[in-house]
Amino acid sequence: MSSMRNAVQRRNHRERGQPEERKKLGLLEKHKDYSLRAADHNLKKRKLKNLKQKVLEKNPDEFYFGMLSRQGPSTMGKNRTGTINGDRGNSVLSLEAVRLLKTQDVGYVRTVRNTARKDVQGLEQQLALIKSSPSNHPTNIDEDDWDRPKTKVKKIVFADAEEMESKVQEAEGELDDLEQDNTNITIEEKAIRKTQRLARVKVEHKLQVARERLKVLTETEQALELQRAGMAKTATVGGVTKKGVKFKVKDRKR
Repeated sequence: MSSMRNAVQRRNHRERGQPEERKKLGLLEKHKDYSLRAADHNLKKRKLKNLKQKVLEKNPDEFYFGMLSRQGPSTMGKNRTGTINGDRGNSVLSLEAVRLLKTQDVGYVRTVRNTARKDVQGLEQQLALIKSSPSNHPTNIDEDDWDRPKTKVKKIVFADAEEMESKVQEAEGELDDLEQDNTNITIEEKAIRKTQRLARVKVEHKLQVARERLKVLTETEQALELQRAGMAKTATVGGVTKKGVKFKVKDRKR
């Protein structure tokens, strides 16, 4: 029955043209025109995105003599020794050497990231212990008592001493306001609450800084891993075809 219904001549549904009173506005855009324009727009967006990604992943050590800004034939600007004006004479590392250096960089960043992750876990435990401690007992928690590696930050310092000091001052001001409202609190209880409040603010600030540091190290490790994968003899990730399509080589099922 459906085949007979499909065999019957049907009416061709055509899109209307531009009305007579709107001809001054030009041709009326049809849906197929919009489809072509949208496809072209999306194609250009993908090309620009791929070009930007290639610029971000560009090897800064890559060099060709064509990059030099000189005029005239290629023989101009060369010395008798065969060097080009502006050449610093640096030796180019082999691909194997660069790959090995990238591996060492990833290993170092991974080690530092694991240390930062342990710092975050220790600070979270310390903060939970401070929050769970009763208000009528002093918190005998020293900031250096919990087990964590004593590492000194040599190059990058994420903590901001001024910001931490301002947070402590705000906490002290809020605590003073609460104490003025409640006159039934003894002097010892006031001192205990103040100590707990300040310890909690300091640990929260340290935890925030440690989490930011862990996030930066994690992103750095992922970027180095992607660079190493792109430099492998057989590319597994990060490959892009001429049309901008990313590919990933999967392992054989065992």
